[in-house]
Amino acid sequence: MPRIAAPTVKEHRDHQHEAILDAVGAILAEQGYEGVELAVVGERVGLARTSLYRYARDRDELVAQWLERAFGPAMADAQSVLGSSDAPVERLVTWLEGQLEFAAAPRDGAAARLMAEFDHLPEQIQALVIDGHRPLRDALAATVEEALASQPERDPALVLALLDGIAGAATRQAASGFSAQLRAETRHAVTSLLSGEA
Repeated sequence: MPRIAAPTVKEHRDHQHEAILDAVGAILAEQGYEGVELAVVGERVGLARTSLYRYARDRDELVAQWLERAFGPAMADAQSVLGSSDAPVERLVTWLEGQLEFAAAPRDGAAARLMAEFDHLPEQIQALVIDGHRPLRDALAATVEEALASQPERDPALVLALLDGIAGAATRQAASGFSAQLRAETRHAVTSLLSGEA
């Protein structure tokens, strides 16, 4: 039996898996999706390619695992915020502020590289990203509908699309730093949109 570098086999495998996903993230940042080859990942972590099959069948499964690790906690936090008992407008503002803090946090560039290549990724990876965001999209749509409950003349789908526009613009700004001014302007934009005030 090969030597393990942890008190238990399970801990050893968990540490090895983390090292593999770290390598996948580094390769994504440097070379993009096409650079993630099992042989290259194995070389980075000191494993034979055949040993990697204990952790993933192929490149797509490795990238899927990396995506889950990279975005899973943030998605869970966002859904928790949107499902809280706060007023719907406050939940949406808090959700967006969380997105901006995430965008402003230092990263290794892997997520940005993968998203920049999104249109060229295999359909199964695109589907994973889309499916991974679906529960959040559903929670956002429900929260927007709740926020507009007293304004039946308004179209929640259109308002959600406009909220997306605010979120996208604010996220691009946050990549250079999440300032107090950006926080205030974002809050104002979201509350104005949802209140229907001119």
